[in-house]
Amino acid sequence: MTRAAIVHAHGPFVGARPFRAQDRRHFLGRRSETEELVRSWSRHRLTVLHGDNGVGKTSLVRAGAVPALTDRGSTVLPQGELRFDPVFPAAILPGQNPYSRALLALWSPSEFPTHGPGTSISDYLRTHESTDRQGLPRPVFAVLDQTELLLRRSAAPEPVRRDFLDELFTAVEHRTDLHLLLTVRTQHLDELRRLVEKREVDHAEVRLTPFAPGTATDAAARALALAGSRTAARDADRLVHQARTARDAGAQPCPPKDTVEPALLQFLGQALWEQASASGTALVPDAESEVDRLLTERLSGVLSEVADEHLVPPEVPYAWLRAVAEAGPRGVGRPACEDPDSELTPGVVHALEDRHLVTANRDGSAYLLRHPRLAGPLAALSPFARGPSSASGPDPLEAARAAHTRGETALAAEHARRGLGRAAANPRERALLTALLGDLAFERGDHLAAAGHYADAARQREAVGDGAAVSRLLVAEARNRLMAGERSAGLTGVAAAESRVHADPSLRAGIGQVLWLAGQGSSALDVLEGAMVGGGGITEARRTRGEIRAEQRGTSGQGRN
Repeated sequence: MTRAAIVHAHGPFVGARPFRAQDRRHFLGRRSETEELVRSWSRHRLTVLHGDNGVGKTSLVRAGAVPALTDRGSTVLPQGELRFDPVFPAAILPGQNPYSRALLALWSPSEFPTHGPGTSISDYLRTHESTDRQGLPRPVFAVLDQTELLLRRSAAPEPVRRDFLDELFTAVEHRTDLHLLLTVRTQHLDELRRLVEKREVDHAEVRLTPFAPGTATDAAARALALAGSRTAARDADRLVHQARTARDAGAQPCPPKDTVEPALLQFLGQALWEQASASGTALVPDAESEVDRLLTERLSGVLSEVADEHLVPPEVPYAWLRAVAEAGPRGVGRPACEDPDSELTPGVVHALEDRHLVTANRDGSAYLLRHPRLAGPLAALSPFARGPSSASGPDPLEAARAAHTRGETALAAEHARRGLGRAAANPRERALLTALLGDLAFERGDHLAAAGHYADAARQREAVGDGAAVSRLLVAEARNRLMAGERSAGLTGVAAAESRVHADPSLRAGIGQVLWLAGQGSSALDVLEGAMVGGGGITEARRTRGEIRAEQRGTSGQGRN
């Protein structure tokens, strides 16, 4: 299929997701913003890109700045969302910050899980540095997207989140080759500033704002023309008019907005394009009620997705979002969504915020409707109607991993259990879901339950011949057996793992720690030395080796006394 055919097949709009590097041809209207971001990112060790939710920060990075840097030969580390991964069980190297491990898995997916786990961010950069023809360090460009997820109130332990940011900022201070870009919502900018100002690092801020109407119209017209539209200019003008239209929950017209929100433009544009393609009609219907009907249908699908991800009835997000729309500029206060006994959990509210349906007011005391254009379609929404969403619901493993990363452990466990109950789950997925249950049990201190889950996952992996995964699970099980007082079973497990492990320095670091936990310091030192030679897990291996040697020196000194 030619590029033109691909463009036509997928349409000119990406919908609710961000633009990616492969979408750069359709990423229009942000040329000056891209140039400004590339300039700041190149000149400063730390750059903060901020703006409201849905303004297009992720798209600007992935489809704008990153391709521009790679075009000129710069080294840009991969980007994406942080996710905890049960492929490397948490019980192997529990001393490493889980967000650091997730970041290194993102930066270097080809090395995970054999080399990245157990290595600090600074050590990773040191072992991956390169030089130019003059022998000078080549700049490395890295991104931490959606930093607000680490700053906002959530179920994830705050000390763990703050320790991760501290480790990341320490790397920026010490690694002169690192150019780090953080994206964050403006409502969390002051909090991020307080963390940055404690550091001696050159930094800059770049603000991203919505489109001016003329810019939005030009970008939409060019995208439509690329997709083969013969009425691109007229359709773009009508599309932007719809995006600027505002009505309150009572269907009363409001003055049109003087800016155009990129997320709404893409959401509305994709919905209209898909309907027009299917029916052979004009992109924007003449009747505004038809546009409202289509938006109502799409919003129903979004709320169904949120409900499925958080395992609540669809009427839960619907009722709250309807209340937000009806409240108008007053908004709905935070206490309404922070009742621990309510099905309307902070996670549900955050999901609606992340989908650009609501936003916090200036002082963060209340939530407002993000796009006044959606007030009317929301008023027509039925809590029992399900729009176009995945018929089978969210992928259980991805939903469980996402909930685990957010700190919503009970939700993660329930997704994992439901995934294991599905007949369609393949052996690898079942093993990962079981290992994730082991991680959750380990984190809450239920070591016997964790050991049982890891043992089950190891048997599932063994059945499909994945020996490397079996070794990791055996080490995770062994640590938990030891911590539960089952020393013999723990030693048997770690011995079985040690006989299997080969080119896996991160796992060797974990084996060394488990041997030390079992009181076998000398054997642990031998294993840790091998881990450090392999180049992975070096930080945890080095730290553990130092602690063992200090312990041995202390024991030796006591003996002489």
